[in-house]
Amino acid sequence: MYLTKLLLRDFGKFHNEEITLTPGINLIEGAEGSGKSTIREFITGIIYGIRKQPGDNPNRRAYDACKPEGRSRYSGTGYAKQEDKTYLIDRSFLAGARKTSVLDVQTGREMNLKNQDSLAGTILETDKNGYQDTYVIAEDSGNPAEELTEYLGNKIQTGSGSLNRNKAVEFLKAEQKKHSPQPLVRRLDDLTEKIEKYDDVDEALEQNKKAMRQLTDEFAIEAAKRKRVARQLVENEDGTVSYKTDEELDKRLTRLTEAEKTYGALDEDEDQEKKKKLTDNFFIILLTGVLVIGIIAAVVYLLPFDDAVRKLFVIFTAIFVIITMLDGFRAKGYFEDQEVEVPTEDDFNRVLEELEEEHEMKEEAEFDMTFAKEYSAKKDELKAEESALLERKQKRDRLKKEFNQVFKKKSELEDEIRAIHLAISTIDGLSRRYQEEAAKTFIPYISEYLEPLTGGRFHEIRFNAGEGLMVDGPGGNFALDVLPEDLASRVYLAVRLSIAGRMSSEQLPLVIDDVVHFTGEADANAFLDVLDGIRQEQIVLLTSDSWLRRAMEARNMSYNHVTL
Repeated sequence: MYLTKLLLRDFGKFHNEEITLTPGINLIEGAEGSGKSTIREFITGIIYGIRKQPGDNPNRRAYDACKPEGRSRYSGTGYAKQEDKTYLIDRSFLAGARKTSVLDVQTGREMNLKNQDSLAGTILETDKNGYQDTYVIAEDSGNPAEELTEYLGNKIQTGSGSLNRNKAVEFLKAEQKKHSPQPLVRRLDDLTEKIEKYDDVDEALEQNKKAMRQLTDEFAIEAAKRKRVARQLVENEDGTVSYKTDEELDKRLTRLTEAEKTYGALDEDEDQEKKKKLTDNFFIILLTGVLVIGIIAAVVYLLPFDDAVRKLFVIFTAIFVIITMLDGFRAKGYFEDQEVEVPTEDDFNRVLEELEEEHEMKEEAEFDMTFAKEYSAKKDELKAEESALLERKQKRDRLKKEFNQVFKKKSELEDEIRAIHLAISTIDGLSRRYQEEAAKTFIPYISEYLEPLTGGRFHEIRFNAGEGLMVDGPGGNFALDVLPEDLASRVYLAVRLSIAGRMSSEQLPLVIDDVVHFTGEADANAFLDVLDGIRQEQIVLLTSDSWLRRAMEARNMSYNHVTL
């Protein structure tokens, strides 16, 4: 694939700038600050998009550097040709209003991109990192030795010139330390110890309830005894003897007993009272009856009966269903008095006071209410004990809730630690694989263009983790970082061109952005000889060096010239 036209509508310093490109060599010449690097970013951006990403990374820096100042738009268009097809690529790069349109010019059909923003996977296979690693050659740091050392180290260990294996592993290990579960383990141990102190609370609550039920039963028995004691022995007219019951006193004792029984039963039945069956609902029963009548009526009218028979059948069915429903309502108590007065503990105390007054008025009766006072006092003790136990239970439940939360957090941290271990292991495995591939694909060839581009000063590049980059030549062996910047730039260009020549899996624009300043026509010719050996479908040379144009003219080369 190659580009035929670029329209930088609002991109960097350019506004409606049109650049025509051709297959073969395109020489875009301009002074420092004329926008050559901006055009390089536009070529990458028109193929792969430019996204504003958080943090300080190359994508964010490219987005910020190329965003026009003082203009609300950030967009451009490119034409690309692949075999016999031409594509119109229109992009808005502005964050929040990002949009990409790819049109097949011959058919007028808009393409559906498999990957958002990127032509990779739809028109071409190489992804953005692969393109920038292989097809875009530029020095951005100003230190070619340092940049080449990092690029080669990354390329060998991760397959990507921008992905540093050591930094990735260091970051993961730092995250691993931050995610240590040990503080949570200590907190879990502390919570477990505290929770164990409340192990007896459930049993104690059950014993309390049992004691309360037993006390209530004892009270009922004692009240019944007192009712018998309260009866008076009388002699009847016929000479027989019988007991005369104080009906008012008996009634009050019965109220006292029933109040306490009902009060005790409320605690046990409270949950069941809250859960009403669906079939207890008046409207559900009524709706079900109507539905049954409707279904039977529909079935009867589908059968071959006379109209009179149908009507009688439906009427009798309806009567039967209604009677059944009414009987059900009656059984569930809908026709009875629904307002049942439930005695409360205040009722109990009020009846007790009335009985004490009654006792003072009837001193002759052998009736003693001390047992009721004792019962009330014991019940208060049990209630106080229950309240204390419930408070302890609440504290235990809060501790258990915190335990579950801490345990969940600990499990999440352990999952993250396992994921980090797996990530490090995966990186190490991939790194070994990339090193093996690099040893076969490009490492043996990184010195291929070194001698012509350095004017014969060096003929071999050696790279290892201990020494870094070394260059060998007739004049001796040198570390790359001790060479003059211009010579180090030539080594950088030689390595990048060798990788571009060996690892370009498909035809894409090869962009070289002002890496070397030539010292003469012979120097520029050596570079052009190297380009002839690479055989790329389209090469875009961005330069401020006039020697390159002169050498091309002297060689009578065919090229497309653009002046900025």
